[in-house]
Amino acid sequence: MLNLKLEKIKRFCRQNRKALGIAAGALALVLICTAITVLAVRRHRAALEAEAAAQVETATTAMTTTTEPTTLLETTTAVPKPVGTTVTETLSQTQPPKRPKPNQTASFLLDVPFIDQRKKYPTGCESVSAVMVMQYYGMQISPEYFIDNLLDKGSTPVSDSGNSFGDDPRKVFLGNPYSELGWGCYAPVIVNAINKYIDHDKFTVDAVYGLSPDTLCERYIDNGIPVIFWATSGMEPHYIGKTWYINGTSETFTWKGPMHCLVLVGYNETGYFFNDPQQSKGFYYARDKVITAYNALGRQAVILQKAAPKPTEPSTVPTTAPTTAPATAPETTLPETTGSTTSNSTAVS
Repeated sequence: MLNLKLEKIKRFCRQNRKALGIAAGALALVLICTAITVLAVRRHRAALEAEAAAQVETATTAMTTTTEPTTLLETTTAVPKPVGTTVTETLSQTQPPKRPKPNQTASFLLDVPFIDQRKKYPTGCESVSAVMVMQYYGMQISPEYFIDNLLDKGSTPVSDSGNSFGDDPRKVFLGNPYSELGWGCYAPVIVNAINKYIDHDKFTVDAVYGLSPDTLCERYIDNGIPVIFWATSGMEPHYIGKTWYINGTSETFTWKGPMHCLVLVGYNETGYFFNDPQQSKGFYYARDKVITAYNALGRQAVILQKAAPKPTEPSTVPTTAPTTAPATAPETTLPETTGSTTSNSTAVS
């Protein structure tokens, strides 16, 4: 049986000798191509590994070179040295120096109550800042009471026949502090509102203009007096907004934004600290940004402080003239003489 199968195989091979030869050649060719491909891949991989190793070595060398002590002499350029000196030239720094992080620890900081405006009073920063300062002095008042009962409110600018008309933000708050569409107001409006509430025998409130932030700190913060402060939101660069005619006048007003009001409560050598109703209590801003934003909004602030004690008038005892009556001379009666009559006289000294 086995011999029969072998015979059949031999017969098949004799009959298909040419085809088997071609198949064998093709198989050999495939094996040769595969071997060549594997060899090429291995060489390419070895070349990549060698290149990567060279790059790592170069980077390591560069790092070692840059971290060498700076006492190495510079040999690329010959610079004549003064005779008798022992000063060595050092390699220049190729990287700019890192700027130190600003110091955010206050040198002086007032503990003023904080109120967040973002949920209830989205455009009521002036009212919220005023209430924070009023609460600092122990006044039991809320932003709602201040807005509803003390703050004078007016209309935002509207366009009519190509021009815009609106109220004066130096006299009223433009719009609604409870709304995202409210605008704001300037220092005199807050002064007027606070004046409606305070006991004028105990407190005074005034708008101040033109004082630098450093002067405000020196004059008020150092004496325990927080400052209601106008600037821009986040101390961002200001923009010039809409211009309109103030209602009932020919005067125009130009809005500057993004206007913001917050409470100055402290400072250090690099910046200032604020109760920012859009941020948090004692929030730090860098000095240059604060000065720029404050200048853009007209360098205006409001000071609420305790009234100076009134001078007491000295108690004076009135002096009166003595009550002794003037002395009078006794009456003198002249004796009568015979044959003649003489009239009596009374002398008063």
